[in-house]
Amino acid sequence: MHDGEAPADPDRAVDRAGFAAELGRMKSAAGLSFRALARRTVASSDAGVETGVPQLPFTTIRDYVQGRTLPSAARLEIVLTALGLAPADPDRVRWQAALTRAGTAATRPSPDLRPYPGAAPVERDLRGRDAETAEVLRLLQATPPGGTVVVTGPSGVGVTSLLRAGVLPELDAVAELGPGPDPAGRLARALAGPAAHLLVDDVHTLLDAELRATLRGLLDGGPRGGPRVLLGIREDALADLGADVSAPGVVRLRGPSAENLRAIMTGPAAAAGFPPADGLADLLLAELEIAPEAASSPPGALPLLAEALAATWDRAVADGSPTVTIAHLRASGGLRGAAERMAERAYAAVGEGAALVRPLLLRTVRAPGSHGAADAGRRRVRRLALTYGQPPGDALASVAAVLVAGRVLTTDAEALEIAHDVVLRSWGRLAGWIADDRARHPARSMISEATWVWYHTGRDPGSLLRGRRLAEATAFVADPGRAAELYPMERELVDGSRAQGDRRETGQLRALRIAVGVLAAALVLTLVVLVGVLVGPG
Repeated sequence: MHDGEAPADPDRAVDRAGFAAELGRMKSAAGLSFRALARRTVASSDAGVETGVPQLPFTTIRDYVQGRTLPSAARLEIVLTALGLAPADPDRVRWQAALTRAGTAATRPSPDLRPYPGAAPVERDLRGRDAETAEVLRLLQATPPGGTVVVTGPSGVGVTSLLRAGVLPELDAVAELGPGPDPAGRLARALAGPAAHLLVDDVHTLLDAELRATLRGLLDGGPRGGPRVLLGIREDALADLGADVSAPGVVRLRGPSAENLRAIMTGPAAAAGFPPADGLADLLLAELEIAPEAASSPPGALPLLAEALAATWDRAVADGSPTVTIAHLRASGGLRGAAERMAERAYAAVGEGAALVRPLLLRTVRAPGSHGAADAGRRRVRRLALTYGQPPGDALASVAAVLVAGRVLTTDAEALEIAHDVVLRSWGRLAGWIADDRARHPARSMISEATWVWYHTGRDPGSLLRGRRLAEATAFVADPGRAAELYPMERELVDGSRAQGDRRETGQLRALRIAVGVLAAALVLTLVVLVGVLVGPG
């Protein structure tokens, strides 16, 4: 059972989803994986000898706990026995009553029923990630005690959901390292503990110097004995530890395929007994610009869908509808409304660093009219451009972290960018900043792009600004408020360009003076010769 989770109470189950939730709490309290539960259902022969064959496959038990199907009364008795409930326990009667309520519940969603968790990670009934879950479990099984399996990916692809709702239910004896003081000390104690598996998730929220050193040891060293470590870490944080994303023992998640996104969109509501209307999933895929046969999706798509589906479900509940419809999606604001809500929440969460949000986000936007595009577009910003010349944990990095956590930005090992085009098109505050920036300060975008070109050419003097672009940059930094928005590497570009321009101008003036001197001397010599000719002999 997770910390703070209420114990199972079958009397709380009034419908199918409620029944699954209470059964899941009972399983969590037992601390058993689905496979371990299946092993506890092994049948006996007529002679009382165990046959070794489970009466219920682990996939069947998983379907019951995740709400995909309801057990029969007889099968519920088998599951309760596997979960440790004694044959004569009076709670069995309460569980059978809960099963009856779930099977006869009115076709009207309960306000307490929430199949879509919104911004929170999925804790149960993970859809669309069967292949990735199987890959992680395969790696764990092949890893010797004390070894480490890493699950990583760009922000927003659902690493935590995969670990908690996909992998964890299949494991026995799992210890977890979560937020709290002294993470390195707690990790050391957990590594010396009796658990067979240790989950370390959301590592980017825990990192300090001591923990970094410990994690590097886990990633670099061989088996040490002790628990197998399952490390969930965002791709940018993994890169900061110096690890290779393509190394053995690392599973890199991508955004789900279009087919799996359909399962994510339709499965939870259908399992709760209130299936979405035909066409809803296809409409959302089209609005996200994901092709029907796409093998993967952008990292920012999944959080947008989660937010939009939670709001759509709430609207369906408010209407008392037995089906989640496109009308409910539209009434809740759809994807555009979801993007606006997420962005405003993240902006509010920034707090005192709000003044840094505008210049940061404008760097992730290609200004309208640039590169031949009429509208604004997304632009990847190298993480180095933000961290260069800045102390660790500076205010800018903290603001970027809040925007990544709020799904306004997404980040991988190399760069960050606005999470999705829907965010770019839908967030009114950002649209206002883009319009103002285009009207008054087009040079800022030019400086940002030129800086990265200059850096990637090895700071080649030939990549410095000159001519019209140098004049625009010089005018930009003449405003102290705008000059203060430049990041250290951008300031170096402008300063270097101006210095080169000054040298060029100085050289040109010197050359001009020499040329004038030479011309004057030639003119004097010509005059002398001419006078000599005119006043010559006679």
